[in-house]
Amino acid sequence: MKKHKYIAFYDLDRTILKGNSATALVEESLDRGVMTSGQYRHAVWLSILYKMNVGNPAKMIYRMLSWMKGLCESDIVHLCEEIYQARIKKTIRPKILESFEMHRSSGAAVVLLSSATSPICEAVNRHLQMDAIICTHLETLNGVFTGHTLGNLVYGAEKKQRMLHFCNEHEALPENAWYYGDSHTDRYVMEAVGNPVAVSPDKRLKKIAIRRKWPILTDDR
Repeated sequence: MKKHKYIAFYDLDRTILKGNSATALVEESLDRGVMTSGQYRHAVWLSILYKMNVGNPAKMIYRMLSWMKGLCESDIVHLCEEIYQARIKKTIRPKILESFEMHRSSGAAVVLLSSATSPICEAVNRHLQMDAIICTHLETLNGVFTGHTLGNLVYGAEKKQRMLHFCNEHEALPENAWYYGDSHTDRYVMEAVGNPVAVSPDKRLKKIAIRRKWPILTDDR
């Protein structure tokens, strides 16, 4: 990546997108017979627990990803591209696209920083053409998913560490960086940048943003 004045980092689900890319993936996978009904029910149950903040969120996400064990990577990459074209691209927030242009015109790099998996993130990036992607990569063996991640899940405090490492690698100052996120689990990275922006935040992040006087971006403003 070439040298930029600063970096604007963006979360994906419920930030760039109005919804959740993983939901679109599992629903389409069920419809196509890629995922069993039992796996789907398990994923939905874990999603409910996650939203209710019950248990360890990171462990639940790891368990949600396990359904892809044994699937061919190229098949999932192709499926994610189809899902992006059919469902996901229509959920991109116009206000986020406006912010991309604002930052790019100011000489910034626009970087995706998300816990979402690489097949989805890469499909999104083929359309948005961001400068870099930092996301969760899935382990494969001979082109087949093992059901594990390659390295840590890019979530919570790990997201902050990835941001700091990226800034250091590209000689950029975190205090000049921006981060757009929607969840209270993004607070670690938001506290570490100079310009945090809460995008249609959940209740817990909204309270934090109001208390710390962080900008709040919604579809209305």
